[in-house]
Amino acid sequence: MASFKKKATATLHTSMGDIVVELLHGKAPRTCENFARLARKGFYEGLTFHRILKGFMLQGGCPKGDGTGGPGYTIGPEFNDTPHVKGTLSMARSNDPHSAGSQFFVMHGDGRYLDSKYSAFATMTEGEEVIDKIAAVPVTENRWREKSQPLDPIYINRIELEGVDFDEDELAELLGKPQTSKQDADQGQSPGQSKGKGQGQGRDKGGDKRGGKSSDGDGQGDAEASNEADADADAKAEPKKSGSKKAASKMSAGKKDDGSKASGDKQDKAPKTSRKKSTAKRPRSKRTTTAKDGE
Repeated sequence: MASFKKKATATLHTSMGDIVVELLHGKAPRTCENFARLARKGFYEGLTFHRILKGFMLQGGCPKGDGTGGPGYTIGPEFNDTPHVKGTLSMARSNDPHSAGSQFFVMHGDGRYLDSKYSAFATMTEGEEVIDKIAAVPVTENRWREKSQPLDPIYINRIELEGVDFDEDELAELLGKPQTSKQDADQGQSPGQSKGKGQGQGRDKGGDKRGGKSSDGDGQGDAEASNEADADADAKAEPKKSGSKKAASKMSAGKKDDGSKASGDKQDKAPKTSRKKSTAKRPRSKRTTTAKDGE
């Protein structure tokens, strides 16, 4: 689990400026943990604020860009007494209180009727002029005929955390890096790499994986040597006998067989795969949103 200092912050670097918020870990620990994990692994990078309602809120964090996406899981609610006023960050969800995932909204006005109904997890400390600028962009109707979709995308470039620490194993998991066991370290091997050269995955100086090829090139050399040995073995292999006495006598007499009529030399072909287009439509009830202003 992540550890939060007394003052833990997140800076949302957007295409229109920076928004700094203080995470309310004491009031919404699971929600803050989820947000911090997604931010640290880069989940929000390149996503947008897809729903803008000036005077109400700015909603973002959907990987599909239309309010129907999420991280592939949901978290439970953590309703608390944090007021939904300008600058409050809260988790977006559908009608199901347990449907929050990655989408969040930044309040651009007061919406106290949302208190204790949505999981507020942060408050803005810097960047009020940025959310005012975002709220003022031109919008058009979205697929639900709500006039809230920005004409030009407003991007979340990245989210930078301060005062939030992850242990080494969790950080490796978030960043997609393999963990090194003591045995692997003793043998001087990357995780999953066997003792033979060219096996498993090597690593370059920057730590990137190079599948099937070690960083010093030994893997490629071994593969080429193996291919040459196989080709040499094939060249020296005897042709298959036809089974007839006449053919056997010719073979014993030292006559060469050109192999042009040898059986069993058909070329292997990869099986064809057919792709079926999905005709299923997403039900509107799955849309992740917030209550409309005034409800």
